Amino acid sequence: MFAFIRKSCVVLAALGALGSVARAQRSGTTGRDSVGDAAAALLNEGRANEARMTLLQAMRASTSPAQLATYRLELGDTFLYEGKYQQAMQAYNAVLSGREAVTVDSLVRWAHHGLALADAFTGRLDRAGLHYADALAGHATSRDTIEMLVMTSQHDSAIKALDRFAASQKDENAKQFNQSFRGLSWLISGHCTQALPEIAKAPHQDRPMPIAVRGRCASKHGQRVDALALRDSVLKQKVPDPFAWYVLIARDAARKIE
Repeated sequence: MFAFIRKSCVVLAALGALGSVARAQRSGTTGRDSVGDAAAALLNEGRANEARMTLLQAMRASTSPAQLATYRLELGDTFLYEGKYQQAMQAYNAVLSGREAVTVDSLVRWAHHGLALADAFTGRLDRAGLHYADALAGHATSRDTIEMLVMTSQHDSAIKALDRFAASQKDENAKQFNQSFRGLSWLISGHCTQALPEIAKAPHQDRPMPIAVRGRCASKHGQRVDALALRDSVLKQKVPDPFAWYVLIARDAARKIE
């Protein structure tokens, strides 16, 4: 527990020194090869099993340990996309340990980031914090740090970080991120009365995160029909990048609507 607190503080302290802000949070590196692109397209079409088959075939044909690990991580992302957390964790852990483990820094960080989300989604916040610390150490953008704080339920610190982010980043993309994660943080802390006004300020209300937050709050307020419709809207929505971390987070938030 103390290790989690120390590592989280290190990540948070780095926020003020970060000069670059990523345009989008995305799994892995800044690009994918044709196999990853094909898997992403299939996933976006709701054909997750075919996406995994594409990746598994590429894994069998690969002779590069780093390429094999990349496909395995994308396989983990497909499971995370569908809410199959145990299978996702198995894929990510295989990249970190065992006979197929790799030492490539970007791939190791990708695996830890995936594990952080899987643990956060299933309520294991201490473990999520440890994985986030390993994923982000020395490489965190302000968006990554905010994600970590929100997903590990460090609400007060998350709101302060979002305030600093909003003061320095004024473009539409930044505002969408700021209002989406601000609303999500209030939702996770149990305050829909604060979450909904924040989400309402997001420039694009038709994107997964605002819809998911509105759906969760509708469910909390007993509006089950509306909540289920909003859940289905998120889970069936086609997005520019189904592997993006924020998409995986929004889908998990929507999946919790019952």
